[in-house]
Amino acid sequence: MVMTAVIALALAAAQAPPPASTPESTASAFVDAFKAMDSARFDSFFAPDATMFFPGGPFPSGRVDGREAVLSVFHSFFARAKTQGRTTLNIIPLDLRVDQIGDVAIVTFRLDSTEDMGRRSVVLRKLGNDWRIAHFHASTIDK
Repeated sequence: MVMTAVIALALAAAQAPPPASTPESTASAFVDAFKAMDSARFDSFFAPDATMFFPGGPFPSGRVDGREAVLSVFHSFFARAKTQGRTTLNIIPLDLRVDQIGDVAIVTFRLDSTEDMGRRSVVLRKLGNDWRIAHFHASTIDK
């Protein structure tokens, strides 16, 4: 029984994000998990009460409330990308900026393609020793 507990703890530690003591390190680790479509790592970055506005396209048009609802949309997106043969996403944050105000940090960046420009704003909140995504806003505009 002790060995089972040790194995369970080791598995949980392997799935947790690396220690992220700053908003900058959290943002970097989050983007890495997003690029890899690594749901286990990706999911761990969201606060239980996270909210999100997704960009246009096949995503919900209104605000999505709650971690599980937000993750459900992302999991569908990852599954669709994987069925199209993609193993990674080409996410290159440009003009990344982190502004920390106490236990809240605002991370902003843009994504660029030939057709459009994506703008992202991520609000991180410190929960215990970790930074978690409280709100994520994604928008895309035509060039």
